[in-house]
Amino acid sequence: MQSSFDTIIVGAGLAGACAALHLSRRQRVLVLEAVEPAAGASGVAAGLVNPFMGRRARPVWRFAEALDTLEETFALADASLLYHRTGVLRPAADAKQATFFRETAAAYPTYTTWNTEGLVREHFPAVTAPHGALLVRMGGGLDGSAFVGALLEAASALGAEIRAQTRVYDWKETNEEAVVEVAASGRIETISARRVLLCIGGDYAAFPELAALNLHSIKGQLVRVAVAADSPLASLPPLAGAGYIVPEDRTRSLVVGSSYEHDFSDLRPSPVQTRLILKRAARMLPELAEAEVLDEKAGARVTVPGTRLPMLGPLPGRRRLWLFTGLGSKGLLMAPLLAKSLPRYFDNPSELPGEVRVRDS
Repeated sequence: MQSSFDTIIVGAGLAGACAALHLSRRQRVLVLEAVEPAAGASGVAAGLVNPFMGRRARPVWRFAEALDTLEETFALADASLLYHRTGVLRPAADAKQATFFRETAAAYPTYTTWNTEGLVREHFPAVTAPHGALLVRMGGGLDGSAFVGALLEAASALGAEIRAQTRVYDWKETNEEAVVEVAASGRIETISARRVLLCIGGDYAAFPELAALNLHSIKGQLVRVAVAADSPLASLPPLAGAGYIVPEDRTRSLVVGSSYEHDFSDLRPSPVQTRLILKRAARMLPELAEAEVLDEKAGARVTVPGTRLPMLGPLPGRRRLWLFTGLGSKGLLMAPLLAKSLPRYFDNPSELPGEVRVRDS
């Protein structure tokens, strides 16, 4: 019996939504989401596009291709207006980091510019940067939840079926198909397809087959603070240094993050973390010390220890059951990049880059 779908995608976060859009251009796709789209870490993240990360501001893996694919994905989803291409300002924390940043600016002049303290004070007077700052010109910020929504809407227009409030409990495969067992509206149902793509985020540990992989969850919290209508803070580019600060022009607020909790028992926001987040961010933007807190969010983002790159490919010993997770803090760059190539990887798994292949613990 022929399956109704080519690919079932489990999870409607950023990875699942990017996969849905790119696969729907040539396949019959079903997206299953346990809660609502972007209900997990994708709805908590600030939406920062920064291709030069870490203390040394080294380029993200395949960053130039990733930036191009992100722009292509915006165009496909008719979502270009969601992305504010303002660049990302990275104040140096100390003289040593300033040296790293100057090296990056010299090595990648097309993408970055070094700014002395005087230049930062001239162009961004609200920002404190006694050691100077790196301006990552090819970057910016966006509303991550809105982006996920736009991706799924575009996938739906191409024929994809999106089902929320549909929880997957189990999966299996045969020589001919992959099957998932789901619960929705009080009913248990089995759905088959040529393959299943598991885009499961922080819930991966609930499935023994995924818990055995080299994955790790980190709780991240962010805080939204108010910005006055006439405040110069609303026109700043995103800042990334002691945490990050991303302006939200639709709501006249700033998103400030993030915490990095490796051991946690729940995903409720913590007042202690809120104070720490704002204290760190105030080193870059002193006005945040007295900012009005509007709300707090927390979520679990999945990382891959050792590589800090996503994990993509068939599960060990499987052929029709694939995994796409571990985006960490690089989701907006990595998700579109890898999702675009999924049809090719499905046909030829040997073409999967070794850096992102699925591996167990």
